[in-house]
Formats: sequence, C-alpha cells, structure tokens
Amino acid sequence: MTTDGERAALAQELSRLSLVELVDVLRRVLPGHDERDVVMPSTLCLAEVSPVPARDDLPPVVEIVAWPDRDYYDGGFGGEPANREQGSCLACGLEVTSSAKRAFCPVCGTDCRLT
Repeated sequence: MTTDGERAALAQELSRLSLVELVDVLRRVLPGHDERDVVMPSTLCLAEVSPVPARDDLPPVVEIVAWPDRDYYDGGFGGEPANREQGSCLACGLEVTSSAKRAFCPVCGTDCRLT
C-alpha cells in the first residue's frame, strides 16, 4: 500500500509527460487491472469524452483511446498528439481515437486503421 504523499509524488511525475507518453505508460499499467470474471470480464481503458457543440440535448461523444502500434512506428507514437485519428474497431465496433493511424483497440486487441 502506498501513502497519499507517494501517490501525489507519482501524479506530479506523470503530469510532466506529454499526452502520448502518459497514454503509453497507462497502456502498460491498466491491462494488469482487468477483471478476469468468467461471467462478466471487464477491461480498464482510457476514454476521450467530448460534448457536442451547441447541443446540450445530446449526450457527449465517448471514444475509447486506442494504443498506438509502436512496432509499426519503429518505437514512436505515430502522428502528432494534437491530430486525433478516429474510427471504429472493426472487431468489436467501439468508437476509438488515437494519436496514430495504426493503433490497437484496448478492449479486443484488434489493429484499428484510423482516419
């Protein structure tokens, strides 16, 4: 068990990372906290939530953050962090977003080709 101070120090260290570096660190950590329940397995992942401009009557758009295919990008993260690539996972149908056109769905592991 860690203390509040240790977690605060870790949070401060993580806040120094760029967005793509933070996503990469969480890609390495979150899957270790999946629930292996046979009846209702679950996966922890990141999501990007965006309100629909000028439409308070619509729910926000929720997209799962897909992990960049670092092997495809020779260890890099793909495109520029400000350029969000979006699409749907062909295997499970989730709406996903990433900093890279080639990324893996964090739920089913499918290689997503985003635009």
